[in-house]
Amino acid sequence: MTGQALVLCEHRPDPQGGWELTARFLHAAPATLRDQLERAGVGGRPHPDDLSLQSRSELLFQDEEALDTTTLSVTELHAVQAHAPPDEWGNLHAWAAFMYALDPSGEQTRLIVWFTEN
Repeated sequence: MTGQALVLCEHRPDPQGGWELTARFLHAAPATLRDQLERAGVGGRPHPDDLSLQSRSELLFQDEEALDTTTLSVTELHAVQAHAPPDEWGNLHAWAAFMYALDPSGEQTRLIVWFTEN
């Protein structure tokens, strides 16, 4: 696969409020990440309806169609790591650490993931 894996981190500072985009990540090996998501049983899920305005804009104004979308909690991210070889853990650990830094419980953060062909 020659596309990109785009990962947005959203945070909800107020549990009763809306989500906010806090970070953008790219993954160097999109095919590897896609495989790990599938093996963990969390790949290919539609994005939630309550995406932040910034995340909706990212999806709307990108050049390529969003493929194989999914949303991950920090717990699900740990499940993905179980299907990754140790040399792939760096990104996953960094993403989880960022999520925990925003919310130590991990309940008010999520990753919005999609892939593009080019």
